[in-house]
Amino acid sequence: MPDTKIQFLIDNLQENLEVEVKNWLNGLAGNGDKASLAKEIIALANSGGGYIFIGFDDAGADLPEVEPQENEKEAFTQDNISSIVHRYINPPCQCRVELVSRTDSDMEHPVIIVPGNHRTPLFAASGGPNGELDSGKVYIRRPGGNSEQARNQDDWEKLLDRLVKARQSDMLSAIREVVDPSSHILAVEESSLEDWHNESLELWNGIIEGFEDDDPRRLESGYWTVSFKIEPFATNSLNELNTALDREMPTHSGWPPFTYLHRDPVRPRAHDRTISAYIGALRDDEQPEQRTDYADYWRVSRDGYGFMLRPMREDSAGYASNVVPRPQPPLFDWTMPIYRMTEILKHIEALSKRFGNDQSTFQLQIMYTNTQGRRLYQSNIRYILESGAMCNVPNISNQIEANVSDIATNLEELVFSILAPVYEQFDFKELPRQLVANVVNDALRYPN
Repeated sequence: MPDTKIQFLIDNLQENLEVEVKNWLNGLAGNGDKASLAKEIIALANSGGGYIFIGFDDAGADLPEVEPQENEKEAFTQDNISSIVHRYINPPCQCRVELVSRTDSDMEHPVIIVPGNHRTPLFAASGGPNGELDSGKVYIRRPGGNSEQARNQDDWEKLLDRLVKARQSDMLSAIREVVDPSSHILAVEESSLEDWHNESLELWNGIIEGFEDDDPRRLESGYWTVSFKIEPFATNSLNELNTALDREMPTHSGWPPFTYLHRDPVRPRAHDRTISAYIGALRDDEQPEQRTDYADYWRVSRDGYGFMLRPMREDSAGYASNVVPRPQPPLFDWTMPIYRMTEILKHIEALSKRFGNDQSTFQLQIMYTNTQGRRLYQSNIRYILESGAMCNVPNISNQIEANVSDIATNLEELVFSILAPVYEQFDFKELPRQLVANVVNDALRYPN
């Protein structure tokens, strides 16, 4: 069985920074097809790793399945991919191959899992016969799912920053073992951000599994999630982390992220190395519809991981109540995600100041579900923005990583970076930078 991340990706297939989609590449019969695949592996590896899904029509936006010709699927074996890597890539990396199927299909597709966190950049050891790959060149991923040569200063700064972080991690592990040889036995095994995200979703699904099918807290119409990791991050105790979450986090709106309430049954609980809360839990005198708009689920761990799942505010009964006539759902608000990402980033900054250090970095991943058919809309009459652009993919996700210190100096750019690819899914709409600047400033000035 594929892991939940791969299953989610193939069921909601779209090309992005970590996902590349290819057809059957003629069963890798020619060197040009092999070189083309090697280019994608290099770019993904240099950009933090990712996935290559094989057997789809990559010429259009819908990415439909394509029936393989004779021996095409069989060409994507572990040995064949390893052979391509060793021929075309230096230094070679160890990719993994799995066969997966969409939930609603019996057709199997190879997925090539490309590792990240390399200590040196990967480059093309050999060129392709028709220019598919240039020998000696370094390739990276760009927004929109394109693999291209690293050319400008920003490309190299991001790549070098990723390599330095990988080296720092190796050095810290070596230092720990020298200082305390038993540390490699006693240390908690680090999980990836994707593992944390998947684990958190499974826990939330465990909560709603016992609800009635028509319970609105199941959020069938959609929800959004945010997952993050801060590194390094160290707390003396779970109690210390709990106190900070309760008393020391910034508040920039009336319903902040990681909302901390003190009454039963919604107050946070301790579980192993994490603190978690389900705001959608009912008191004896409450009905499910009374908690639908506030059915948040969140977790924060002593290891620097955080996760929050929240309903789509656009689906609430009170959304756009100031507009006549009321817009027809389902909708996706122009400005609300900007407010929320500003708050999330300031939350990460506050946690890092308390439990990290001046060199702390963070990874941030967002996901919006049930977005297909939603239309962009602006309920804030302060801004005049074009409404009506529609999203044609069922889910949208994006991920960024940066130094925590960038939040104080470059907050607007970070918000733009995480959200611009989201708005592109609505008929290619560009997120206006001035809108981001205005809303970020509004959020920071909101009464504390």
